[in-house]
Amino acid sequence: MKIFVIGGTGFIGRILVNYLLNDGHEVVVGSSGRTAPSFTGNVNYVKFDRFNSVSIEEKISAFNYFDIVYDQLAFRVKDVKDLIGFLSGRVGSYIFTSSAAVYSDKTGVIHEDQFDPYNFEVDEKLGESSYSDGKRNVEAYIYQNADFRVSAARFPSIIGNGDSTLRFQDHLRRIEKGKCFWIPEQNGRRNYTWVDDAGRFLAWLGINGKKGSYNGASREIFDIKSFLGLMGKAMGKGICFDSRSKEDRSRYYREDDFILSTEKANSEGFDFTKTEEWVNMEVRRYLENPDLIVNTQEYAETLFP
Repeated sequence: MKIFVIGGTGFIGRILVNYLLNDGHEVVVGSSGRTAPSFTGNVNYVKFDRFNSVSIEEKISAFNYFDIVYDQLAFRVKDVKDLIGFLSGRVGSYIFTSSAAVYSDKTGVIHEDQFDPYNFEVDEKLGESSYSDGKRNVEAYIYQNADFRVSAARFPSIIGNGDSTLRFQDHLRRIEKGKCFWIPEQNGRRNYTWVDDAGRFLAWLGINGKKGSYNGASREIFDIKSFLGLMGKAMGKGICFDSRSKEDRSRYYREDDFILSTEKANSEGFDFTKTEEWVNMEVRRYLENPDLIVNTQEYAETLFP
C-alpha cells in the first residue's frame, strides 16, 4: 500500500511509520521538518505546513493517490476543512488520531457509542475553545463530510519516554527526587495507552480497512495512587503521597472513573499490552536516557493553554 502519514516524525507518528515500513508498505512522511526523520525502508519525506491548506495541496498534488492517509495533527475544524475536500478521489481511507477527550463530559466505563460524531452539531466558533471541543468538532466534521472511508482512534493519556507533553518524564523525575504527589480522598480510576500500542493500533486500523471510531487503551485500570506506585516499583523507589497541596497533583489524576472500554477492538482481534509490562519497559528506557530530546506539542499548547 501507498500511505501518507501527516505528523510522521511525532511521538506516535514515528512508531506508526516504523510499523508500516516493517510491514512492507511505501510510506510518505509529512512533517514540519523540526524533528529530524530517521527511518529505514521504502520512505519519502515531504516538508510542509500542516496548518496551511496551500502548502498541503502543493505537496500532496505530487502524488496521484494514497491507499491510506493518517492524520496525527488536527485540532480544529479549519485544520481539516480544506483537506477533506482536497482528498476526495485521492484516498481510500483516512485515519484520524482523535482522543478520549471527546468523552470529557462522561464518567465510568465508556464505550464508543457514547460520542456519536455523525449526530454532533459542529460549532466552529464556540467549539474550538478547548482541546476536547476541538477534537469533537474535527471528528464530527470528518465523518459528516468525507466521501471516503474514515476511522478514528480515541486514546486516553499516551505514555512513553518520548512523551511530547513531558508528563511521563516529569513524573519519573519527581519520583527520583522523592517529591510528594497530592492524593485526595476522591480518586477516580482510569486506563492508559502505551505509545507503542498507539502506533501499532493505528497501523492495524488502516491496514485492515476499519471504519468508525475505536477506543485504544490497555485493559488494566488504576486509581492514581496505584498507578504511581507501579511507576515507583519499576524504578525501585517508594512514592511519597500527601493530601495537603493541590499544587503537587499528578497530571494523570482524575476525580471520577474514566475507563475506556476496548471491547470493540479486542473482539475484532487487537490485543493491547499489559500495563505493568510496558511501564517497566518505558521506565527502563527513561533510566537509560533521561535527557532524551523530544518534539513538542507547541501548536496544541498555543491553542489550548
